[in-house]
Amino acid sequence: MEGVFEAEKDSFQKIKAFAKPFLDWMVDIQQEGIENVPREGGCILVGNHRSDMDPFVVASVVPRYISWIAAEYTQRIPVFKNLIRETGVIPMQIDGNVSVASIKKTMSVLKSGEILGIFPEGHDYMVKNNFSGPMVKFHEGFAIFALRGKVPIVPFALIPVEEDLETIPVPSYVRSLFGLPEEVCKIPHRVNYKKVRIEFCKPIRYEDFVNSADKEKLLVHTVRERMTEKLRAHGLA
Repeated sequence: MEGVFEAEKDSFQKIKAFAKPFLDWMVDIQQEGIENVPREGGCILVGNHRSDMDPFVVASVVPRYISWIAAEYTQRIPVFKNLIRETGVIPMQIDGNVSVASIKKTMSVLKSGEILGIFPEGHDYMVKNNFSGPMVKFHEGFAIFALRGKVPIVPFALIPVEEDLETIPVPSYVRSLFGLPEEVCKIPHRVNYKKVRIEFCKPIRYEDFVNSADKEKLLVHTVRERMTEKLRAHGLA
């Protein structure tokens, strides 16, 4: 499978090289535990989702290519459509009806030895718009991907150190013209990081769960607990 994602990886690295200086100028990004991200081979990065900046912030400190999973409707947003196509982002339906094509693309990422990036809260935390609250319920598909793909999961926590809560400049009715879900159109505020810390946990081995009853739920619980420990250490859970 080597070389399957070379075009996407090339575009990803070019965009990253262009955008990183601007991001570093705008945001003080700190990290801890980057050595827990495997240097090679397939794995899944799983983290909390506070801001639309999150995938860019994480990608700025991870030296490898990341194929992110994103809500299908993001393809309807101007600019993002091209970005998604060129960098190998995998669109997923938010109603649970995941397409065969999306599953195949997801598994091919892992079989090719690449990193899959997932925010299991989806957009639900941002819809709730309580940025001092705990994480919301996880979508559990990442556990199935890890077990089927036979890859480790590296949980991470995004820790806000300094941030602004901004009114989203695009009015709700304009967002609706792009065909975005009603709950997304109604989101009033977004987080704009000024200083943020990313803490990567040690990898969780899929092998430790394959013989467990309710292995998917146990894996999801374990990942969430690791992330919660990081957030709790900073008074955020």
